[in-house]
Amino acid sequence: MQKLQNKIKLHFKLPIYYNNGKPVEEQKLVDVKNYFIDTYGGLTVDSKSEGFWNDDGVLFTNQILEYSVFIAKNRFDREVKRIIPKQLEIFRKQFKQIGIFCYYHPVVST
Repeated sequence: MQKLQNKIKLHFKLPIYYNNGKPVEEQKLVDVKNYFIDTYGGLTVDSKSEGFWNDDGVLFTNQILEYSVFIAKNRFDREVKRIIPKQLEIFRKQFKQIGIFCYYHPVVST
């Protein structure tokens, strides 16, 4: 029986279309996938969904993929948490977005 471990599940929601309606290049999505696998040793990509948000009276929408990874809590606290703002800015620029949605929460898993 495997021992349960305290982990953090980290989620990033990334668009598959730019704000001008053009699709994000396939290579960019492959690069993001490889980034998560290389950095965290694994990745789950949830199927396409639609996101909506209101910013100063303007309704934005996009089709998104949700990328999530499990990270040992001690590693998350020690290294990952402090680099999230930098990674958000990198993704924001790469995907030409006003902002990128990211969240994390504690989990217990094998």
